[in-house]
Amino acid sequence: MATESKPSSKPSRVVAVAIDNSEYAEKAFDWYLEKIRRNDDVIVLIHIPESYDFSLATVQNNGEEISPGVIRQLLDELEKNVKFLEDRYAEKVKAYGIDGKFRTGGGKPGEAILKIAKEENATLIVTGTRGLGKIRRTVLGSVSDYVIHHSPVPVLVCRM
Repeated sequence: MATESKPSSKPSRVVAVAIDNSEYAEKAFDWYLEKIRRNDDVIVLIHIPESYDFSLATVQNNGEEISPGVIRQLLDELEKNVKFLEDRYAEKVKAYGIDGKFRTGGGKPGEAILKIAKEENATLIVTGTRGLGKIRRTVLGSVSDYVIHHSPVPVLVCRM
């Protein structure tokens, strides 16, 4: 006697994609879309904007205080850049008909990416890499290295 099997109701895969304004991030996102995207994937685009250390800026400004107007201008520019990035990637997500959202955070980029990925229950993290040499990576650090070594879920690093 044959038994009828029901299709599995496998939950959607949550894919966290770390993005910024670099060509490396965009190529990693495009590679994901073209090579491993599933129709039922849920995308979480994660952007950790540059943060300004105004106390350091004061020291670099010959010890003079930075005016509130200059600080406001820097913050407005940062906000505008984040909005531009969000809109640019929203168009790509919409073109592919993918369900997703855009998240930003603050702090050290690697730590913030992992924090948001955990909050969103990501099952995979996709990131690009600038391909720094060993010495530059040692001195400057690497977000992708940090994510690889501290992530509790698989990480796909696209090196272009």
